[in-house]
Amino acid sequence: MDMTPVTDIVDLGQLGLKPGGAIRFDALVRVGEFVYGGQTYLLRTDPVPVTVDVSRTSSGSVIRVRTSNALQGPCMRCNADYTMPVTIDHKEVHEPHLDEELASDYVKEQDLDLAALVRDAIGLCLPTSISSPVDDDGVCIECEGSAERLAKLRDSEPEPEAPLPDPRWAKLRELEL
Repeated sequence: MDMTPVTDIVDLGQLGLKPGGAIRFDALVRVGEFVYGGQTYLLRTDPVPVTVDVSRTSSGSVIRVRTSNALQGPCMRCNADYTMPVTIDHKEVHEPHLDEELASDYVKEQDLDLAALVRDAIGLCLPTSISSPVDDDGVCIECEGSAERLAKLRDSEPEPEAPLPDPRWAKLRELEL
């Protein structure tokens, strides 16, 4: 059984790093659900096991987070259950004394919001469409039961009705050419 504690906030000051120093540790971080297009997606493992590297610079820190997981939810193409692998390797620079733009949004005073950093890093790596690759016929190849679902959807779709002719052209239809 993994004894790593759930860690959402890390006090960078308590790490005791001097400039040039570094530390690596494992953490479990709560991420929660992602909602895209009204659909809910969850990570296979949450809290997420994350490897964190913190390097101390002369006036700040460089934080690196790494993890692999899988996002589970409906395929945006066929609506079947789909599991998409997710891997992140994200670096965050926090150098507020050098430049305001180098101040990380995830660090307030000495507290690193590790949960927000990991969640955003995962969100940034996701594609715009969470959907399985398709075969030559356009059917999802990794979704559970996608071919059967698509067949049912096709059978349940009503036939499109022919549009009614525009009444403004009625007199022209009476002409014999």
